[in-house]
Amino acid sequence: MFFSSIAVLAVLTQAPPTKIGDFVYYERRDPINDNLLVGLRAEKDEATLFIACSHARAKTIYVVLKTDRYLAPSSSILTEDLRPFYYRIDGGKSYNAFSEYPNIDRALVEGAAARAFTERLANGKSAFVRVRGVSGNIDVHYDIAGIKPLVERVAQKCEDKRLLKRLAQSD
Repeated sequence: MFFSSIAVLAVLTQAPPTKIGDFVYYERRDPINDNLLVGLRAEKDEATLFIACSHARAKTIYVVLKTDRYLAPSSSILTEDLRPFYYRIDGGKSYNAFSEYPNIDRALVEGAAARAFTERLANGKSAFVRVRGVSGNIDVHYDIAGIKPLVERVAQKCEDKRLLKRLAQSD
């Protein structure tokens, strides 16, 4: 009886999961300025997806897709400095967002587009993400089933009130 009570207590006091599906939760402080860095990371194929925040930057979520290849700019002259970021959750409607900061190997999505992507991700089972590489599309599938608790933890640590509100409304 004593050992079974300890086992039950151990289960009840366990730390929250740090890995669900393809995503791993991380949290650390910058050793120089104590800035809190928190987020989720999923490494797959030739791209790593980050959903993160940095308190030094702003208390809001941003999304980064870092690739092993060079990204192509938008095909429109009006948006040639932007990097298109396409995604579908659970085979539903496809969405696009644009990375506002041209970079050769990563797409950065911020603001409302990052919150919309993150909310949709939290409520899905599988995600398909595409960015345009110079030598062809970079397509990545992610297992996202059950990651909502990790997304909520990141939103809480980031103090992203708008994302927390969206997540609460999507229950």
